Amino acid sequence: MKLRDKKLKERLTRELPGISVHKEFSPLRGYAREISKYRESAVAIHLLFNQHDVELILIKRSSYNGAHSQQIAFPGGKAEVSDLNLEYTARRESHEEIGLPIQNGECIGKLSPVLIPVSEFRVTPYIFVHKVFPQLIGNQREVDEIIKCRLSDIDTHTKKTFQDVEAKAGLILKKVPGIQLKEHFIWGATALIIHELNCIIKKL
Repeated sequence: MKLRDKKLKERLTRELPGISVHKEFSPLRGYAREISKYRESAVAIHLLFNQHDVELILIKRSSYNGAHSQQIAFPGGKAEVSDLNLEYTARRESHEEIGLPIQNGECIGKLSPVLIPVSEFRVTPYIFVHKVFPQLIGNQREVDEIIKCRLSDIDTHTKKTFQDVEAKAGLILKKVPGIQLKEHFIWGATALIIHELNCIIKKL
């Protein structure tokens, strides 16, 4: 494990920024629901540290009749009864969506959970570090595009922007904070997760 991997692993054992930084990219203000109503889910943040930057994997979801159609996301999804735990959920979903072998990557910790009111999911992000990324194959039913990028490409401190987005049919959110990555606008839970990751890694 590289030095930065070790520093990040140690940092994840301590208190996380959580809602104090999430609110900077939250598309909604003042929402509150009972936690018990949320369904558990997990996403995988696959990282590869190189000499000058950090590489990671995002996906563009396929078009479908649902709240997260065509959105930029981390590989992940809802927990199944057969999953050993939420870390396994993140691994299983990565295998199903981008063809990453379930055992690939060392899990070094997790970030703060994120609540998604529109779909009623509670998302826990797990961080996996890799020596190399294997060849990835997107599940055509679930994934339109696999996006490899550098953390500097989605630096939430310098690349924050605002855009109107359609959260679901007929619901337009105005001036939503997010990150522009080429032709992709990253917002919602994914932007919250990326921002917390950026805040932590910048201080290592």
